[in-house]
Amino acid sequence: MFPASAQENKALSSAGLRSEAVSIPEVSAPAAAAGQAALPDIFRCFGYGDTAATSMKAVKYELKGIEKGAAASINLESIKNAYLKPDVFFTTGAGKKVYVSTYKASNCPNGGGSCATKDRIFLVLTTENNESYFVPAMAILNWGILMHGSRTVTIDGEAYVVKAYANVSSPESSKLEIKGPRGVALSSTLQKVADAVAQKSTDVQLSLPYKLAYGSEIVQGPEGARFGPKLMVLLIQFPVVERGSSYTFSVSEINSAGVSFPSFETGYGFRLAGGALEIYKQ
Repeated sequence: MFPASAQENKALSSAGLRSEAVSIPEVSAPAAAAGQAALPDIFRCFGYGDTAATSMKAVKYELKGIEKGAAASINLESIKNAYLKPDVFFTTGAGKKVYVSTYKASNCPNGGGSCATKDRIFLVLTTENNESYFVPAMAILNWGILMHGSRTVTIDGEAYVVKAYANVSSPESSKLEIKGPRGVALSSTLQKVADAVAQKSTDVQLSLPYKLAYGSEIVQGPEGARFGPKLMVLLIQFPVVERGSSYTFSVSEINSAGVSFPSFETGYGFRLAGGALEIYKQ
């Protein structure tokens, strides 16, 4: 994580996050055999599969049919960054809770926008004091004899080794393991983590059911990952299905007059009204 600018510090502080840099020692990428089969999509239970839709771009328009009421109205402040602290956590020797969640970065490892979804997924460890550590999903993947990954995170002066063990036949049963100085601090299936993160999101029923999360974007670059200044909305088709869709967009693209997103479901508009995100059927 690299230092935030003054503008970013202000944005993160208002979001209840710490902006201080938290370094994670770099390790070599997981070893994989040349010509190997396609990697298992073990994070699909979070709605982050490669088949999911990409980020949306807004198109301004004049809302019609507002008198009919919103299809959904969400108080964004009440769920801001709630996904960072699901009911999956471990406790350090000093008694500090460390919550485990996952999120998709807004960009690619090189800072660009063209890469596979798997290269954007991060495991996020967040302490009760709002210190966050970003662990690239691909850096911790273990898959048979082909891939052997791990990442060590130091919290309260203690080293915790993070690994994910892929289950090809049942990706949702893939195991997340975090070992600390006293042995295994956390052992969980990815499905359990995904369900816990979903519980911190809001149900939205449009033509399809969704879970909606709201929080600071994660951006990455050559120096690592960090929280960016933008606040993002994530809509994931739920329950998650193979080849389901997920959508992300910046709240800064929405105004009180209303906007639409052509890549989203046809006929829905978005607007902000008194701190609430309202989704309308046009």
